[in-house]
Amino acid sequence: MSGKKTTRPMSDGRIYLRAYRIDDAEALSAMTSRDEIYATTYNIRRDFDVNHAKWWIKFNANCRRTGSSYEFGVFDCKTDRLIGNVGIVNVNNCCRHATLAYYVHPEKWGQGIATAAGRIALSYAFGQLRLNRVGAISMTHNAASRRVLEKLGFEFEGIARQEIMKDDKFYDVAHYGLLRDDYFSKL
Repeated sequence: MSGKKTTRPMSDGRIYLRAYRIDDAEALSAMTSRDEIYATTYNIRRDFDVNHAKWWIKFNANCRRTGSSYEFGVFDCKTDRLIGNVGIVNVNNCCRHATLAYYVHPEKWGQGIATAAGRIALSYAFGQLRLNRVGAISMTHNAASRRVLEKLGFEFEGIARQEIMKDDKFYDVAHYGLLRDDYFSKL
């Protein structure tokens, strides 16, 4: 089952989500290359230069076409500035589950942007994609990310010890999950 491949922006009035375009590459590279993003995410490379950003945008357009991943830029409604990323990634259409992934520009930390973007993305995941489960992971040292997941209604499911390695160091990862029925019962 392939989900609806929306290209229309999804908004809550303060932020909007839309698919990336090639002309977003410079802003994406600048945001994603920040040390704070690298330190708090598990799958972002340190050298996210403009050429890699262009490749990544094209890669994600292909993933959207195949229904395997839906990455969105998070933009400020007032300024149209890229301020984050949120994705419904690793979509398994047979089992109707996927993973929520997100990060926000450090200048916008603590302003509810990740939670707002997550709410919009979950509406898309459970509404348009009709998923049954959305999982999420957070490096255990990223307390702010874990709070976002809890605000979004995710249930803590456990710690995977030394699940990821960055810069030759292993990190524990907290696993969370949200089921369709639980999501709709909390609306």
